[in-house]
Amino acid sequence: MHARVVSYRAIPFGLYDTHGNVWEWCLDGFEGGEFSEKPVTNPVAPRAGSAQRMVRGGSLFEPAASVRTAYRTHSAPGVRSVTLGVRPAREIAP
Repeated sequence: MHARVVSYRAIPFGLYDTHGNVWEWCLDGFEGGEFSEKPVTNPVAPRAGSAQRMVRGGSLFEPAASVRTAYRTHSAPGVRSVTLGVRPAREIAP
């Protein structure tokens, strides 16, 4: 069941209703194993030569445990889906 828009309070950055809407396209390429083999905080995998791109965050069709920014998978760049897109961004003043 879907919640009404602005049913919950905003996150600390002032955004509403963004968590879990769609998988988020990432800058990283995917060659397999980058995130499981390298114990590094937020590693960036090169896009050159990668047939796949990383996506993260889960979508509205994922179980609640998977709807988090650390949850990642991959998809081909040409894929179009109602569960795949971008997330809004907001500059945070210093």
